[in-house]
Amino acid sequence: MEILLYCSVGFFLLLGVIGSVVPILPGPFLSYIALLLYHFFITSINIYYVFLIGLVMVMISLFDYFLQIYGVKKVGGGKYAIRGSLLGMILGIFLFPPFGVLLGAFVGAFVGAKIELKKSPVKIAFGALWGYIVGTIFKLVFSIYLIYFLLF
Repeated sequence: MEILLYCSVGFFLLLGVIGSVVPILPGPFLSYIALLLYHFFITSINIYYVFLIGLVMVMISLFDYFLQIYGVKKVGGGKYAIRGSLLGMILGIFLFPPFGVLLGAFVGAFVGAKIELKKSPVKIAFGALWGYIVGTIFKLVFSIYLIYFLLF
């Protein structure tokens, strides 16, 4: 039974790292599930630490969502560029894996900015790309930290 629990924790940690890069999977949340499994079924962790990590997980998830929007808006994009960036990211996963996420966010924001007749659609597309990359870095750091904390 204990081996199954360790395998489950490892599985959720792995999914958390994958989900940090792939927008369809909630990476930090899956890593947090691994922490909860570890806490309740393997070894008890300080409950304040569990709540603190949960709060950090919620903050990173919200920050990631708004960071891409902020990246587009900061360089002058509007709602079509934001929607194009998000739609391009989702389509990019299926059309051009594994780099389709980056390409999709860039192309989607570019097309959205062109529809809005903005003066610098390339700049807006790079803003979307910047927001996605920074958010992904935060999610990856969180997921890798939980791997380090739980396994080492």
